Amino acid sequence: MVSSNHRRGKATQPRTGEPAAPFIPAAPAAVSERWLLAVSEPGMGRLALRARERLNLLCDAGSHIGTSLDVTRTAEELTEIAVPRFADYAGVDLYDGVLRGQEPTTPEEVLRRAAFAGIREGSGLHPVDAPILLLPSTPQARSMATGQPVIEPVLSTDIGWLAQDPERGRTACEHGIHSLVAVPMRARGMTLGVVSFYRSAARNPFEEDDLALAEELVNRAAVCVDNARRYAHERAITRELEDATTSLRHSLDHQRRFTADASHELRTPLAGLRIQLEEAQLHPDQTDLADLLRHALTDVDRLQAILTDLLSLARSEARPLTALEPVDLAELVEADIARRIGDPHPVRLDLVPGALADVVHIQICRVLNNLLNNAQRHAAHRVTVAVRRTGDIAELSVIDDGPGVRASEREHIFQPFTRLDSARSRDRGGTGLGLAIARDIARAHHGTLHVEDAAPTGARFVLRLPLAGT
Repeated sequence: MVSSNHRRGKATQPRTGEPAAPFIPAAPAAVSERWLLAVSEPGMGRLALRARERLNLLCDAGSHIGTSLDVTRTAEELTEIAVPRFADYAGVDLYDGVLRGQEPTTPEEVLRRAAFAGIREGSGLHPVDAPILLLPSTPQARSMATGQPVIEPVLSTDIGWLAQDPERGRTACEHGIHSLVAVPMRARGMTLGVVSFYRSAARNPFEEDDLALAEELVNRAAVCVDNARRYAHERAITRELEDATTSLRHSLDHQRRFTADASHELRTPLAGLRIQLEEAQLHPDQTDLADLLRHALTDVDRLQAILTDLLSLARSEARPLTALEPVDLAELVEADIARRIGDPHPVRLDLVPGALADVVHIQICRVLNNLLNNAQRHAAHRVTVAVRRTGDIAELSVIDDGPGVRASEREHIFQPFTRLDSARSRDRGGTGLGLAIARDIARAHHGTLHVEDAAPTGARFVLRLPLAGT
């Protein structure tokens, strides 16, 4: 039988030849009760599970947000991570400039919904690409103003949120959406936009301890959005530099060709004039002075015409349009035709009044005269000038009944110093700059000039300009 002292934990004398048993004191009753209370406290398991879910959410956010250097896709990745694990609906609203790769300019700049995700359709919340101009009373505007997340646990009574769009707000509440967390998206001291997380009847409203998780999610996404924005901006600058370099190279090539062509055109009459003068100097007795002067003046006239057209072309390319005024093209044509004399072919007019365009009067007269000179050189019997209004376009066309222009040459003839085969002769052809000048003037007026077939034969040069006020 064991003694009562042994049962109480007191040491007993060992038997002869047996080792002494170790002394183990009994645990006080109060300590045992506190330990049992710790492992059985209500809610500890739920809190541990919730903490693990949040940790997994942040880990997944780190690996899934920012997989591409695209601003919109990065915003979409944030909503895909948040819904439905943290919220039932999530929308990312960014400044328009940020979506274009630029830095945000002013707080008054319009936001645009870059991404949206939800557990169901018909929520009434703004869809993707919707412009949003926040009222100062909204939770989103307050969060952006303070730089801190804002929680609204009961949206149905939040007057500031409902005032932004009462109809959408009522639809969202009827859909079951009841609480909101708005978090500003900031990176490098700049506010890029705002993120809205919503919960509906499927889960409990947001609580204060949800703010830290929402802010952490948005902060991680903000760094990725800013990186994507800066990449897009640098890529756009690189593209602009490449385009500028290509344009400059083409411009230099064009200038070289133009200089070579102009030199050739100027040297031809000069060479003819020099030959005539040298022959007259060598054989003065055999020179017909009247014939020499006639040919010399012809060459001088050609030189003067080329120089005049070169100056006009340079001015049309270098000067911006000034002194625009609404002009009725029918009245302009009628007045200009009345001043022309010495045309080899009669000009028929087909004019419809009311085709008004904002133009520089003298420049459009130059276009008309260049087109008429070209038509008179190629016409067989007559030339027609027509004016009409087509939709929001004023159209002026000059038509001849000559051989026409082959399809392969219809763009080529608008290049400087270009002539058709039938006009290669310097005596019969023009300076080779008239059509080039006419097209440059048309483009400067935001219009077009092209050539097409005329019926039954010939060429139809068509100038199209925007109507006045459009």
